[in-house]
Amino acid sequence: MDHSWRITKYWQRMPEGYLGSPPEEWTDFSDVGTLVSIEDYLVVEAAYLDAIGRFCVGIGVESLCIQSLSSHDVCQYQEGQKLDLDGIMQVARGVLRNAFWCKLVGDTAEVHFGSDYYMYVVSSVDASAALAEADPLLNIELFVSPYLPEMDE
Repeated sequence: MDHSWRITKYWQRMPEGYLGSPPEEWTDFSDVGTLVSIEDYLVVEAAYLDAIGRFCVGIGVESLCIQSLSSHDVCQYQEGQKLDLDGIMQVARGVLRNAFWCKLVGDTAEVHFGSDYYMYVVSSVDASAALAEADPLLNIELFVSPYLPEMDE
């Protein structure tokens, strides 16, 4: 895939140049109730889901499939399960809340979830216009997803 973006709630650059969070920042759903209120968490979660929706709709993605599913508990989803846009949103919400982990993949687009609320969207077509409409709460920048399969040279 030719296009890749990193989406995150972080805006602060560390002295080394990478985006990061100050020590007091919440970085996990388990921080709800201690470092972040549920109300503030839901605002951020909604921004991430909105970005995924804009990405998919903007480039014409109607479905993605679950890949690399990993869960510590019983999970209602299955490896290879095809999801429509509503299903994509439900799975993304579950991943953001650490209920399980997976990638969402299709022929022309993918959504990857990293730790600490780093998310990556990848596509074979330029989704810059769609992503430009995402919530300005999020930092969206060109960045190669570390969850792409390594290509043989």
